[in-house]
Amino acid sequence: MDAIPTWAFYLAAAVLGLELGGLATIFIQRWIDEQPILKPSGSRCPSCGKTLGWRDTVPLLSFLLLRGRCRHCGERIGAQYLLVELACMAWSLAAAHAYGLSPEWPVYLVLGVMLIAGSVIDFETFLLPDRITLGGAGLALAASFVLEEGPGWQDALLGAAVGALLFWILQQLYRLWRGQEGLGTGDIKLMAMIGAVTGLAGLPLTILVSSLTGAVGAVVYAIRPGKDGIRGRIPYGPFLSLGCLIYLLYGQQIMRWWES
Repeated sequence: MDAIPTWAFYLAAAVLGLELGGLATIFIQRWIDEQPILKPSGSRCPSCGKTLGWRDTVPLLSFLLLRGRCRHCGERIGAQYLLVELACMAWSLAAAHAYGLSPEWPVYLVLGVMLIAGSVIDFETFLLPDRITLGGAGLALAASFVLEEGPGWQDALLGAAVGALLFWILQQLYRLWRGQEGLGTGDIKLMAMIGAVTGLAGLPLTILVSSLTGAVGAVVYAIRPGKDGIRGRIPYGPFLSLGCLIYLLYGQQIMRWWES
């Protein structure tokens, strides 16, 4: 960091976060629409089907210059695209502030963007792609061999195993109690990813944060128009992801405060 001005590092972090956010929006839309993720053709407007040029897909800037509308048909572009890009930029800046110009920053940046993308998909479909959950678990385990901060490979492997096993047990218990699914298999795979990121010690705080925020989310879902009350389904993946991101940023400080 001494050789690079702080402002330049944060500017680069913001730009990189926006670019990854743009890629995340493409992944989200193509996965939901069941299109090939790596298809050679460019992005298309979901309303008119016109192929979008590079000027139409510059993260944040294109949305602002086009005033949130398609250049070809004038239909509104969903705010989801902008929100995902801004969320990824915010995460990139937060991770840059927490870890500086270190190997941890790009690794946790990518893992965080994957969690954001998975959360949006879970909100939309109540599903979590294996490319994110299992792919993220593999990336986190591989990174644990080289990163100085965070769990070592043994702790990462133990965290992944315990996290997935705990949620598998909860899934089976709920199935026996209610005779129906209450926890998706995607959440079990997500916990394998999160456990590999945080290690065993990070699981309690992650689950606590997800439980508290999930309870708030359940209330919000209950009062939304068209919902069938508190018994309606809510996606749990976004709240687990939020807990993981908070742990990556503030987990050590919170745990030191708790133990003091």
